[in-house]
Amino acid sequence: MYNYFQAQIDLSAIVHNCGLLRKVLKKQCKFCITSKSNAYGNGIDVVLPAFKAAGADMLAVATFSEAQKLLDLAWDKPVLLFGSEFSVYNAQQKRELAEWLVQNQVRITVMNADDAEFLVEASRKLQKPAMVHVMLDTGMCRMGLNKDNLLHLIEKISSRKEIFIEGIYTHFANAEDYKAFSWLQLERFNEFLATLKENNVKIPIVHVANSAAILNLDQIEYDMVRPGLSVYGYSSDHISANVDLRPAMKLVTFLTVIKKIPKGSLVGYGSTWKAQRETYIGLVPIGYGDGYDRRLSNSGLMKIAGRFVPVIGRVSMDQTILDLTELFNLNLDVKVGNEVVVIDNDRNSPNSVEAIARILETIPYEVISSIGSRAVRIPM
Repeated sequence: MYNYFQAQIDLSAIVHNCGLLRKVLKKQCKFCITSKSNAYGNGIDVVLPAFKAAGADMLAVATFSEAQKLLDLAWDKPVLLFGSEFSVYNAQQKRELAEWLVQNQVRITVMNADDAEFLVEASRKLQKPAMVHVMLDTGMCRMGLNKDNLLHLIEKISSRKEIFIEGIYTHFANAEDYKAFSWLQLERFNEFLATLKENNVKIPIVHVANSAAILNLDQIEYDMVRPGLSVYGYSSDHISANVDLRPAMKLVTFLTVIKKIPKGSLVGYGSTWKAQRETYIGLVPIGYGDGYDRRLSNSGLMKIAGRFVPVIGRVSMDQTILDLTELFNLNLDVKVGNEVVVIDNDRNSPNSVEAIARILETIPYEVISSIGSRAVRIPM
């Protein structure tokens, strides 16, 4: 099939970004790339070769289906499963999933001793250890257990020979711009590690740092880091602009309709834009159904022939209207089939991921992970 809507993924940018991050880490520090939500919208099947080329030691995902996808793609290094999905299933389902985890040596974040018993059962049946990680909630109040409950859990499962606690971690709530709270979280985490040492509990992989912590905080990588957003080339406004991250995704489509409308014409649903002059408009076949946010109505920009043209009217589910008048006034060769850059991979462009995030008052994560399945991911 031909592709009218493409997410072009620069694999060399991903390898570059990983190399840049590695430069600030100790040589022996393991590199676990967070690849949930289809590799942050970049397409896990497309970017996996770049992860391999960058020497990733582990990949982290949110769901069982994401872990299975990695196995289907022949990823042969460890997979860490975030999230609490395991807890929602009934006993028979848990037995089946536990066997799948143990058989494939997928690491799961254990949240309670009852769930761990299913892993013990699977381990005995398959004669293979259950590999798990545990998480301390140091103040984000999402995943993880408080110090008392986690210590109790570790004491209970560390006595089971069928379970190997490979890793322990926590997660920063705001390493981008609230360093004081990050240091408080780190202090709580270190206190807990000291308690484990006092109890002669040894866990080989300690990991804390996400992208923001790697770039914004010093000397906290421990045994492994878990970069996500920065791998794909993006950062928040609070991360130094001097960091040479290279955006991997360029989102392009093509003009499908061009026409001239008279002065006074009302454009799009709700008639929110009125032509103040005779206007050339162009149609592109994407919309909010593809992740191009409706809040970009009358405020977004796209690039054609190196020039930026405004989105006019409301973004529809699968069509967006552009004002092409300036291009025609410049006598540029504008025709159906011209490439339209919806999201630029130039960080300084007004339609970069970061620029769009600022318009939407959101974060780059949401912009890239929202790109729908109609955008065919293509490696570059």
